Amino acid sequence: MDYVQITQADRQEMLEKIGAPSVEALYANLPPQYRLDRDLCLPPARSELELQRDLASLTAMNNTASSQACFMGAGAYDHFIPQVVNNMAGKGEFVTAYTPYQAEASQGALQAFFEFQTQVTKLTDLDVSNASLYDGATAIVEGVLMALNTTGKRRVLVGETVNPQYRTVIKSYLTDLAAEYVELPATGGVIAESTIEAAMDKDTACLVIQSPNVFGQIENWTKQFEIAHTQDKTMAIAVFNPIACSLLKRPGSCGADIAAGEGQPLGIPFQYGGPWLGLFAASKKNMRKMPGRLIGQTADKHGRRGFCLTLQTREQHIRGAKATSNICTNQGLLAVRATVYMSAMGPRGMQTVAKQCYHKAHYLADAISKLEGYSLAYDGSFFHEFVVNCPTDAKAVIAAGKAKGMLPGVACEKLGIGQSNQLLIAVTEKRTVEELDALVALLKEVK
Repeated sequence: MDYVQITQADRQEMLEKIGAPSVEALYANLPPQYRLDRDLCLPPARSELELQRDLASLTAMNNTASSQACFMGAGAYDHFIPQVVNNMAGKGEFVTAYTPYQAEASQGALQAFFEFQTQVTKLTDLDVSNASLYDGATAIVEGVLMALNTTGKRRVLVGETVNPQYRTVIKSYLTDLAAEYVELPATGGVIAESTIEAAMDKDTACLVIQSPNVFGQIENWTKQFEIAHTQDKTMAIAVFNPIACSLLKRPGSCGADIAAGEGQPLGIPFQYGGPWLGLFAASKKNMRKMPGRLIGQTADKHGRRGFCLTLQTREQHIRGAKATSNICTNQGLLAVRATVYMSAMGPRGMQTVAKQCYHKAHYLADAISKLEGYSLAYDGSFFHEFVVNCPTDAKAVIAAGKAKGMLPGVACEKLGIGQSNQLLIAVTEKRTVEELDALVALLKEVK
């Protein structure tokens, strides 16, 4: 947010407008003991030029994905963000933290969220989407809670290949509920169909599978969800990557009842880990049990197109203790960013991004697998992320990369998904061939 300081004349003009003789008079109702009676301990005043110079020097101390080749992933990806996203989302008409409550006065924002919902349904190949949730983790949890409420069953099957942060949030939510959390072990970096078959029973409310999963591997959603549906009412929950949906088979096409995921790849920067954007879509038959709110299209008494908040009765701010979800708002500003990103890129643009991610990742994986002492941890298909077995500790590789101005990946052991010598590498469309080759050279040197 830009800031321009005000002058003493500006202050005086504002005081006159509100009828206050002084700033002190504004706080006259506060007891004296709660008012500061001394000057603040601040450094000497600086000119705007000096202040900008000081802030720039502090900023230069940060090593970010913008100043280094970033191969980190595990749920947060360094994608290119077109400038139009920043320009449009920064307009005053769209700067809102969440869904506006005065719908009749917020037609522009509501239309943006309506478009967002439309785009998410197209991405997931499902019937209906809400106006966003807090982040990927809460979106997945809400899918689980929706399955419990809809089916009346108590067992929740979650693949070990789901991001460990998401799994932790699911466990936290289920701690005090009458529900059983069951984690399915991985085989070769994916969840085997036989593992799902052995775990399924009549009390299974849902099966949660992520693809591409935390190892980057592509799961067989179609077969996995077929097994889930052999039990009456059991729901299949697909944890998806929105960029991958532009290239791979979509959740709805694979038989998912619910699709939930993280929207950070859609024009949202890292932002120190958040806030981000929860994506949620479901089949039409489950629409009335969906969390959050939906924006509906309608017409006024003159027949003019309009938008309104609808299907909110599930929320705690209306139904209180009877609500089926505690989510009562959305990530409005970030949903706008995602809407602008998807609109600017279009289906062809997003597919181009996905293809570049895929081909660059496979180029890098092929080069690394030829290095002495290095190998790919899994043989299955992957999208843009993969695990590498290193001949040394992965932390040593990361430290060597940082010393050369590069972020080589994420240590699997730190994530809790592998051994100390395993490195999770992600490749996006931003990475150049020169950067890919530089990483290969770094790995060869570290060996």
